[in-house]
Amino acid sequence: MVKIFLLAALLIGAALPPQVSTGEVSEAVKFIRQRRYDEAFNRLEQALEARPGDPEAQTFLAVAHMYTDLDFLAAQRRFEAAFSAGGGASFYVNHSHESLSEEDFTDYCRGWIHLRKGGLEFAPDDSEHGFQMRYADVIEFKQNRRKKLFHIKKGDKNQNFRPRSSDERETLLILVLYKKFARS
Repeated sequence: MVKIFLLAALLIGAALPPQVSTGEVSEAVKFIRQRRYDEAFNRLEQALEARPGDPEAQTFLAVAHMYTDLDFLAAQRRFEAAFSAGGGASFYVNHSHESLSEEDFTDYCRGWIHLRKGGLEFAPDDSEHGFQMRYADVIEFKQNRRKKLFHIKKGDKNQNFRPRSSDERETLLILVLYKKFARS
């Protein structure tokens, strides 16, 4: 009976999306938020030396490279490799709390959009506007008329976002990876 319980616990745990690792990866995430990319690279390299193939370290290494280089094609390859290893893609974004009538958000929070196997998550830095969705529950995930912005629709509610770089290419990368990961 104990063996069945342990096997079930392992199977349930394996089905959940990976969380941000502790230690070096968590520190690296803080450094990325603060735009301290060299320190983030150091922590992520330490994490990968200690745990080669760590999917979250690979994910955030791709994030750090993307925001340092703004090379979105290379970022796509890195995120796809991280996804294949069990991680995914993460983007630092502004999440609007208002209807979009202006180019700039006036009421918003910052946080991470995580695209992982099985679904996506918005994890805000310091608000209660976070959410998780299975890909099957997403009605629409597309670029807004203001090309730098995108939205996610579940039911009749739109969630509007602006990526950190405010570069349309980052928005397009998010859309491409969403489509690819949602099909996997």
